[in-house]
Amino acid sequence: MVAAFVDRAVGVGAEAQRAAVGDDRRVIGFDLDGTLVDSVADIARALNAALATKDLAPHPVVDVRAFVGDGARMLVVRGLAARGVTGDDVVDETLKAFRAAYGQDPVGMTLPFDGIVAAIDALAAHRLVVLTNKPGIFARPIVEALFPGRFELVVGPDDLGVQKPNPASLAQVAARVGAAVEVFVGDGDTDVDVAAAAGIPSVGVTWGLKPEDARRATAVVETVADLPAAIERLLSAQR
Repeated sequence: MVAAFVDRAVGVGAEAQRAAVGDDRRVIGFDLDGTLVDSVADIARALNAALATKDLAPHPVVDVRAFVGDGARMLVVRGLAARGVTGDDVVDETLKAFRAAYGQDPVGMTLPFDGIVAAIDALAAHRLVVLTNKPGIFARPIVEALFPGRFELVVGPDDLGVQKPNPASLAQVAARVGAAVEVFVGDGDTDVDVAAAAGIPSVGVTWGLKPEDARRATAVVETVADLPAAIERLLSAQR
Protein backbone atom coordinates (compact mmCIF):
# COMPACT_ATOMS: atom_id res chain seq x y z
CA MET A 1 0.00 0.00 0.00
CA VAL A 2 1.23 3.49 -0.78
CA ALA A 3 1.73 5.37 2.47
CA ALA A 4 -0.62 8.23 3.17
CA PHE A 5 0.54 10.96 5.50
CA VAL A 6 -2.05 13.62 6.21
CA ASP A 7 -1.07 16.74 8.14
CA ARG A 8 -3.59 18.78 10.08
CA ALA A 9 -3.16 21.79 12.33
CA VAL A 10 -0.81 21.07 15.23
CA GLY A 11 -2.52 21.52 18.58
CA VAL A 12 -1.57 24.43 20.80
CA GLY A 13 0.32 24.05 24.06
CA ALA A 14 3.20 21.88 22.79
CA GLU A 15 5.81 24.58 23.45
CA ALA A 16 4.72 24.94 27.06
CA GLN A 17 4.87 21.19 27.55
CA ARG A 18 8.30 20.97 25.94
CA ALA A 19 9.63 23.43 28.52
CA ALA A 20 9.03 20.76 31.16
CA VAL A 21 11.43 18.29 29.51
CA GLY A 22 14.59 17.92 31.56
CA ASP A 23 16.87 16.89 28.69
CA ASP A 24 17.01 16.99 24.89
CA ARG A 25 15.02 13.80 24.45
CA ARG A 26 11.35 14.17 23.55
CA VAL A 27 8.61 12.13 25.22
CA ILE A 28 6.31 10.21 22.87
CA GLY A 29 3.19 8.46 24.12
CA PHE A 30 1.64 5.34 22.61
CA ASP A 31 -1.62 3.50 22.94
CA LEU A 32 -1.24 -0.29 23.18
CA ASP A 33 -4.09 -2.39 21.76
CA GLY A 34 -4.54 -1.76 18.03
CA THR A 35 -1.51 0.52 17.91
CA LEU A 36 1.46 -1.57 19.01
CA VAL A 37 -0.13 -5.00 19.33
CA ASP A 38 -2.96 -7.13 18.00
CA SER A 39 -4.43 -8.48 21.23
CA VAL A 40 -8.03 -9.13 20.25
CA ALA A 41 -7.74 -12.93 20.25
CA ASP A 42 -6.60 -12.96 23.89
CA ILE A 43 -9.24 -10.41 24.89
CA ALA A 44 -11.93 -12.48 23.19
CA ARG A 45 -10.71 -15.64 24.92
CA ALA A 46 -10.99 -14.02 28.34
CA LEU A 47 -14.30 -12.29 27.62
CA ASN A 48 -15.87 -15.50 26.40
CA ALA A 49 -14.60 -17.36 29.46
CA ALA A 50 -16.25 -14.70 31.62
CA LEU A 51 -19.51 -14.88 29.67
CA ALA A 52 -19.51 -18.65 30.13
CA THR A 53 -19.74 -18.13 33.90
CA LYS A 54 -23.16 -16.59 33.17
CA ASP A 55 -24.13 -19.32 30.70
CA LEU A 56 -23.92 -16.85 27.83
CA ALA A 57 -22.82 -17.72 24.31
CA PRO A 58 -19.34 -16.66 23.19
CA HIS A 59 -18.63 -13.85 20.75
CA PRO A 60 -16.59 -14.33 17.57
CA VAL A 61 -13.26 -12.54 17.65
CA VAL A 62 -14.40 -10.22 14.85
CA ASP A 63 -17.26 -8.98 17.04
CA VAL A 64 -15.04 -8.46 20.07
CA ARG A 65 -12.92 -6.02 18.05
CA ALA A 66 -15.80 -3.55 18.22
CA PHE A 67 -15.95 -3.84 22.02
CA VAL A 68 -12.30 -2.91 22.64
CA GLY A 69 -10.81 0.53 23.33
CA ASP A 70 -12.58 2.05 26.31
CA GLY A 71 -11.30 -0.09 29.15
CA ALA A 72 -12.09 -3.50 30.60
CA ARG A 73 -15.38 -2.53 32.19
CA MET A 74 -16.80 -1.11 28.96
CA LEU A 75 -15.60 -4.20 27.13
CA VAL A 76 -17.65 -6.36 29.52
CA VAL A 77 -20.64 -4.01 29.35
CA ARG A 78 -20.66 -4.28 25.56
CA GLY A 79 -20.13 -8.02 25.59
CA LEU A 80 -23.05 -8.53 27.96
CA ALA A 81 -25.33 -6.04 26.19
CA ALA A 82 -24.78 -7.88 22.92
CA ARG A 83 -26.24 -10.92 24.66
CA GLY A 84 -29.17 -8.90 26.04
CA VAL A 85 -27.82 -8.67 29.59
CA THR A 86 -27.43 -5.44 31.60
CA GLY A 87 -27.11 -4.38 35.23
CA ASP A 88 -24.30 -3.25 37.50
CA ASP A 89 -24.17 -6.44 39.56
CA VAL A 90 -23.79 -8.75 36.59
CA VAL A 91 -21.24 -6.39 35.04
CA ASP A 92 -19.20 -6.40 38.27
CA GLU A 93 -19.27 -10.19 38.48
CA THR A 94 -18.42 -10.70 34.82
CA LEU A 95 -15.65 -8.12 34.98
CA LYS A 96 -14.09 -9.99 37.89
CA ALA A 97 -14.26 -13.22 35.88
CA PHE A 98 -12.79 -11.48 32.82
CA ARG A 99 -9.85 -10.11 34.80
CA ALA A 100 -9.16 -13.54 36.28
CA ALA A 101 -9.25 -15.20 32.86
CA TYR A 102 -7.19 -12.54 31.11
CA GLY A 103 -4.63 -12.41 33.89
CA GLN A 104 -3.81 -16.08 33.42
CA ASP A 105 -1.99 -15.29 30.16
CA PRO A 106 -2.31 -11.73 28.82
CA VAL A 107 0.43 -12.30 26.23
CA GLY A 108 -0.80 -15.67 24.86
CA MET A 109 -1.79 -15.04 21.24
CA THR A 110 -0.95 -11.32 21.31
CA LEU A 111 1.62 -10.17 18.75
CA PRO A 112 3.24 -6.88 17.72
CA PHE A 113 2.02 -5.57 14.39
CA ASP A 114 4.40 -6.38 11.54
CA GLY A 115 7.25 -3.90 11.51
CA ILE A 116 6.28 -2.11 14.73
CA VAL A 117 9.33 -3.26 16.71
CA ALA A 118 11.62 -1.80 14.04
CA ALA A 119 9.57 1.40 14.02
CA ILE A 120 9.93 1.71 17.80
CA ASP A 121 13.67 1.07 17.55
CA ALA A 122 13.92 3.91 15.03
CA LEU A 123 12.65 6.21 17.80
CA ALA A 124 15.25 5.09 20.33
CA ALA A 125 16.65 8.61 20.67
CA HIS A 126 13.41 9.62 22.38
CA ARG A 127 11.68 8.63 25.61
CA LEU A 128 8.78 6.27 24.94
CA VAL A 129 5.79 5.63 27.19
CA VAL A 130 2.57 3.62 26.92
CA LEU A 131 -0.73 5.04 28.14
CA THR A 132 -3.52 2.51 27.63
CA ASN A 133 -7.09 1.99 28.73
CA LYS A 134 -6.19 -1.65 29.39
CA PRO A 135 -5.44 -2.24 33.07
CA GLY A 136 -1.76 -1.59 33.60
CA ILE A 137 -1.40 -4.86 35.48
CA PHE A 138 -2.09 -6.61 32.16
CA ALA A 139 -0.39 -4.12 29.86
CA ARG A 140 3.02 -4.28 31.50
CA PRO A 141 3.62 -8.02 30.95
CA ILE A 142 2.66 -7.58 27.29
CA VAL A 143 5.06 -4.68 26.74
CA GLU A 144 7.84 -6.37 28.69
CA ALA A 145 7.47 -9.56 26.65
CA LEU A 146 7.10 -8.03 23.19
CA PHE A 147 9.11 -4.77 23.52
CA PRO A 148 11.72 -5.51 26.19
CA GLY A 149 13.62 -2.45 27.38
CA ARG A 150 11.99 -0.06 24.95
CA PHE A 151 9.38 1.77 27.07
CA GLU A 152 10.22 3.50 30.31
CA LEU A 153 6.63 3.66 31.58
CA VAL A 154 3.51 1.58 30.95
CA VAL A 155 0.34 2.66 32.77
CA GLY A 156 -3.41 2.16 32.61
CA PRO A 157 -6.48 3.39 34.46
CA ASP A 158 -5.89 1.11 37.44
CA ASP A 159 -2.60 2.95 37.99
CA LEU A 160 -3.89 6.47 37.40
CA GLY A 161 -7.50 6.52 38.56
CA VAL A 162 -8.52 8.07 35.22
CA GLN A 163 -8.46 6.89 31.62
CA LYS A 164 -8.27 8.33 28.14
CA PRO A 165 -9.64 10.66 26.86
CA ASN A 166 -9.37 12.47 30.20
CA PRO A 167 -6.28 14.71 29.80
CA ALA A 168 -5.46 14.11 33.46
CA SER A 169 -4.13 10.74 32.31
CA LEU A 170 -1.44 12.44 30.22
CA ALA A 171 -0.74 14.90 33.03
CA GLN A 172 -0.11 11.99 35.38
CA VAL A 173 2.23 10.39 32.86
CA ALA A 174 4.15 13.67 32.66
CA ALA A 175 4.39 13.80 36.45
CA ARG A 176 5.75 10.26 36.58
CA VAL A 177 8.46 10.73 33.95
CA GLY A 178 9.25 14.34 34.81
CA ALA A 179 8.51 15.63 31.31
CA ALA A 180 5.50 16.35 29.14
CA VAL A 181 4.35 14.00 26.39
CA GLU A 182 4.73 15.92 23.12
CA VAL A 183 3.06 13.57 20.62
CA PHE A 184 0.53 10.81 21.22
CA VAL A 185 0.11 7.84 18.88
CA GLY A 186 -3.04 5.72 18.75
CA ASP A 187 -5.66 3.99 16.67
CA GLY A 188 -8.95 5.37 17.97
CA ASP A 189 -11.09 8.21 19.22
CA THR A 190 -9.86 8.12 22.82
CA ASP A 191 -6.27 8.59 21.60
CA VAL A 192 -7.07 11.48 19.29
CA ASP A 193 -9.28 13.09 21.92
CA VAL A 194 -6.84 12.81 24.82
CA ALA A 195 -4.13 14.47 22.74
CA ALA A 196 -6.48 17.25 21.66
CA ALA A 197 -7.62 17.82 25.24
CA ALA A 198 -3.98 18.06 26.35
CA GLY A 199 -3.12 20.45 23.52
CA ILE A 200 -0.61 18.17 21.80
CA PRO A 201 -0.56 16.66 18.29
CA SER A 202 -1.60 13.10 17.61
CA VAL A 203 -0.70 10.43 15.09
CA GLY A 204 -3.57 8.20 14.03
CA VAL A 205 -2.65 4.73 12.78
CA THR A 206 -5.11 2.99 10.50
CA TRP A 207 -4.05 -0.64 11.03
CA GLY A 208 -5.83 -0.83 14.37
CA LEU A 209 -9.34 -1.12 15.79
CA LYS A 210 -10.94 2.18 14.75
CA PRO A 211 -9.34 3.46 11.54
CA GLU A 212 -12.01 6.03 10.79
CA ASP A 213 -11.61 7.58 14.23
CA ALA A 214 -7.83 7.53 13.80
CA ARG A 215 -8.23 9.68 10.69
CA ARG A 216 -9.21 12.63 12.89
CA ALA A 217 -5.65 12.84 14.21
CA THR A 218 -3.18 15.62 13.49
CA ALA A 219 -1.33 13.22 11.21
CA VAL A 220 -2.58 9.94 9.76
CA VAL A 221 -0.28 7.02 8.94
CA GLU A 222 -1.38 4.07 6.81
CA THR A 223 1.73 1.87 7.06
CA VAL A 224 3.95 0.99 10.01
CA ALA A 225 7.16 1.84 8.15
CA ASP A 226 6.05 5.48 7.89
CA LEU A 227 5.33 5.91 11.60
CA PRO A 228 8.77 7.16 12.75
CA ALA A 229 8.90 9.85 10.06
CA ALA A 230 5.38 11.00 10.92
CA ILE A 231 6.32 11.41 14.58
CA GLU A 232 9.58 13.17 13.79
CA ARG A 233 7.76 15.56 11.48
CA LEU A 234 5.38 16.59 14.25
CA LEU A 235 8.21 16.96 16.75
CA SER A 236 10.15 19.15 14.33
CA ALA A 237 7.10 21.36 13.82
CA GLN A 238 7.12 22.13 17.54
CA ARG A 239 10.71 23.34 17.74
